[in-house]
Amino acid sequence: MNTRTRYEAAPIGRPSEFTQETADAICHRISEGESLRQVCRDADMPTRPTVYRWLQAMPSFRAQYRRARELLVEHWADELVDIADDTALDTVTKVTPQGREYEAVDHEHIQRSKLRVDTRKWLMSKLCPRQYGDRVEHDVRGQIEHDHQHRLDDREVVRRLALFLVEAPAALEVLAQPAGQDEESRADE
Repeated sequence: MNTRTRYEAAPIGRPSEFTQETADAICHRISEGESLRQVCRDADMPTRPTVYRWLQAMPSFRAQYRRARELLVEHWADELVDIADDTALDTVTKVTPQGREYEAVDHEHIQRSKLRVDTRKWLMSKLCPRQYGDRVEHDVRGQIEHDHQHRLDDREVVRRLALFLVEAPAALEVLAQPAGQDEESRADE
């Protein structure tokens, strides 16, 4: 029911003034799986630039929005299982030229489901890398064994270091050459 009188004009444009009610609605819809783009398509919602301005200006809204985005990622995690388990449209009924019906695999639907899963997984890994990103572990533990029979005395260590320093410039020069150049120079000799 319209509460305006016959002579009252309808508001023009989208809301641009921040209200907690609008902020709550935006964050709720995002946490339920909608993108900010989808939310802002509605005529009763502010434009994306307005929301970005609010996020910049209001730390409390920024925190609320950040939490909604975290919940969105959790929403996607739940959706992954639903999408992967849904086999309802994996087959389609087709008809032979003779008029006989048969079930065939719908590869397009299966590929679309795979794309939906992969897109969510990728977004989750970028938005929450600690929780959903690929874990890369580097094992940098090592062990130095002390072989007392082959232990170098200080004089030998200094001799080897001096030899290294003398030969290092030549070695660096070889390493600085583009690949294949040292083979060409050998062919010229």
